[in-house]
Amino acid sequence: MKQRGLPDYTVHAGPLIRRDDEYRDFLTEERKIIFDYLFNFVRTVDISYYSILVEKKHLDDEMDLVFRITKQLSAFLNENLKTLMSYDQIIVYYDYGQRELAKILVSVFNAVLTNVIIRKVAPANYKLFQAADMLCTLELLSIKAERKMLSNSELKFFSSARKLTKSYLNTLKKKRFGNS
Repeated sequence: MKQRGLPDYTVHAGPLIRRDDEYRDFLTEERKIIFDYLFNFVRTVDISYYSILVEKKHLDDEMDLVFRITKQLSAFLNENLKTLMSYDQIIVYYDYGQRELAKILVSVFNAVLTNVIIRKVAPANYKLFQAADMLCTLELLSIKAERKMLSNSELKFFSSARKLTKSYLNTLKKKRFGNS
């Protein structure tokens, strides 16, 4: 981004789309350029991802959230154990932004795999961490688009749910773990 004359700072996809925080003074076109630069990085880098979905409105309490995330993550790791064990190391990067989630990641990864290293990161230092933020944001937008619940700012940013799906979401499907 620096080479393109744009500020080189941590990209947060949600606030970028909604024009929140550090993006409040940016025009839609400027924010779209930043988004597309990061999206093109995500699209071209050799990565795959898996996301866990838990809808908070269906939960009884915080422990129910912990239980559901733990169960889904454990199931994913166990289902893909052979593939994951083929790597010399599995490195989990997290910024410890949500303490409970950090505890889940540390305990589940270490309980299922032996080749895990957990590293606390500053998002600004890792483009892959920013890519993961974008992937999570787009997964959420996929659900919102499917349910016809995109906000006005999201619709304005992407022009329409159809363009969001065609330009971004369909591309991401190829990046999901197990699809490559």
